[in-house]
Amino acid sequence: MLLNVNRRPAIVGGLGLLLVLIWTVRLAPLGEYQQYPQSAWNTAKETFVKSGKAGSETAHITDFFDQQFGAVQPPLFPFDELRSACDAADWDKNEAYLNCVGIQAGMTSIMSQVKVCFKMAVETGSHLMLPRMPLRDSHNLLQFNFLNGDAYMPYDQWYDADHLRLQLQQACPRMKIIHPDDVGDDKPIKKRRHLKVTCSDAPFYQKIHSYFWVGRPYKKFFEEQFFLKTIKADEEEKNAKKPVVDNGGITVVDVDAEFLLFRITDDPTRKDLRLWTELMHLIRFRDNVRTVIDRVSQRLPVSDSSNMGNYIGVHFRAENDSIWSSAEHQLKVDLDAMDRAWDLIRLPDEEKPPVFLACGDQEQINMFSEAAAERGWTTTHKWKLAALDDEMGSDTTALINKMAFDFQGAIDMGIMVRSRFFLGVQGSAFSSTVGNHRDITGRYRGSSFEMPDDGARTHLFNDLDATEYACCL
Repeated sequence: MLLNVNRRPAIVGGLGLLLVLIWTVRLAPLGEYQQYPQSAWNTAKETFVKSGKAGSETAHITDFFDQQFGAVQPPLFPFDELRSACDAADWDKNEAYLNCVGIQAGMTSIMSQVKVCFKMAVETGSHLMLPRMPLRDSHNLLQFNFLNGDAYMPYDQWYDADHLRLQLQQACPRMKIIHPDDVGDDKPIKKRRHLKVTCSDAPFYQKIHSYFWVGRPYKKFFEEQFFLKTIKADEEEKNAKKPVVDNGGITVVDVDAEFLLFRITDDPTRKDLRLWTELMHLIRFRDNVRTVIDRVSQRLPVSDSSNMGNYIGVHFRAENDSIWSSAEHQLKVDLDAMDRAWDLIRLPDEEKPPVFLACGDQEQINMFSEAAAERGWTTTHKWKLAALDDEMGSDTTALINKMAFDFQGAIDMGIMVRSRFFLGVQGSAFSSTVGNHRDITGRYRGSSFEMPDDGARTHLFNDLDATEYACCL
């Protein structure tokens, strides 16, 4: 018996060692991703290959560009997942109009919060009052103007509201869209009741951290809170000294469309990811931004084999609000990556394409251009190409200079999306958004230097990585 007791730890230890060896073999990399499951992305691709050029690796990019940045009215996008979600929603239960509040920050972060707003409305079967959002200061980029009422602009001064209405009319016909200027006692739309459902009511919720996912749906939380807030409002009206007259108006519900609120990648079916990616196609920039993108794009070379541009796109995040690595460090890694990307994509006897630099600081642009020239690269940017356009009698430079900083950044985003290869910073919402929409899955899956990418051709540097961008941006 004593012998058996002493052997037991040895047996357990041997089994443990065996398991370690088995898992080591299973987890060991097998050559150059030779067993990478190509079919793993097929489900996520289905929505996006239907409306583009058959067989093209860049059809989804062309679709996205046309919807968000294209100069002419784009065709109706299929919105398969959005249509399915709207069909499944209960539009008769609450009859609420969501007023999304708390949206602030830079341009790309605001776009993500607008998508949160759209997703809230779709999930809950609610109607939508177009949100108002503050435009940050174009000089002090850390001043988001959240408390500055004069800085708030309605949705239709940020984006093309007609595009939103037209697309939703087809994909989500039961959702009603109203403008906040049309709501009031002396306005066409009367307001009967005003409620608030805030994320702070959710147990253990932490601001700017993901919370809701398919296993903890926003719909359930909203319906519970809406029920409780409605009962409370009924009691208050019942006990009011002055009788409340029912004016037949609508119920407006303030909801905080928090940044990074939804963990969209935690759905194993990828339906949430496809819906999230489709929602971005509802956001279309206004005519002034799209006009400049069209003019600047015409001065850039185009690939013979696709509608993509034949240039390297680099997001040089070196403006005065940068919290990432120094401009000097970004410059070094960008130049090295440009050379590496060229080795990867170049064709025999092909000359280097130009580099289009996305940066809002002229001094930093000059520093980058001089260093790139020493390695044989020619650098251009929106102001340089606009000046060429002006020589032909246009007003492109004036159009750019009239825009706030964030809308000037939208011009760069439109150019970056169609670049032959894109380099950015993973901690930047701008770079991460471009990386997401260049990938056919709708999610940046990793560097094209290291991973099979189905033509995404993207590399994001991991400088001060925003850990929740991968799941939630």
